[in-house]
Amino acid sequence: MRLSNHKETRIIPGIYYFSVVLFFLIIFLNAQLGKALFPNENVYLGSLAAIVLLQLYIYTCGKYFEYDSEGQLVTIINKGLILSRLIGYRNRQIEINRNQIKGYKIYDLIIYKRLVIIARDNYGRKFKKHLNISFVKPKKVKVIRKSLNRLINKNHEAKV
Repeated sequence: MRLSNHKETRIIPGIYYFSVVLFFLIIFLNAQLGKALFPNENVYLGSLAAIVLLQLYIYTCGKYFEYDSEGQLVTIINKGLILSRLIGYRNRQIEINRNQIKGYKIYDLIIYKRLVIIARDNYGRKFKKHLNISFVKPKKVKVIRKSLNRLINKNHEAKV
């Protein structure tokens, strides 16, 4: 099964760059208008803090996710959307043999989702791979869950 969140993440870089421009525009207009843009200093600082928090959330959680369980390897790609073409340190590609996957967990908080794949390497040691799936639709998360459950059940049956 193959799926990705490409449609959901197309607009994320535009929102991020717009928020950067808005941040500097608010600072510039407030300085040019003699601090008359906002009724008081607390509202001004609160709006700047809200924009900065939005930027941090989009930068850290706004990631492209691709899941492919066709074939002998399960391939999962997770890469950043902001500055990922210039700096590739946020790109992550995981290829795990189907029979090595032993379990998974999906942590679903209000604005943050994480997929943890639990597998064994060739030496029998357990390892975990953490992936950000914050911008994956709930319907696709159910499909991933169903695919991983089917894969784990096949591995368990083959073991017994």
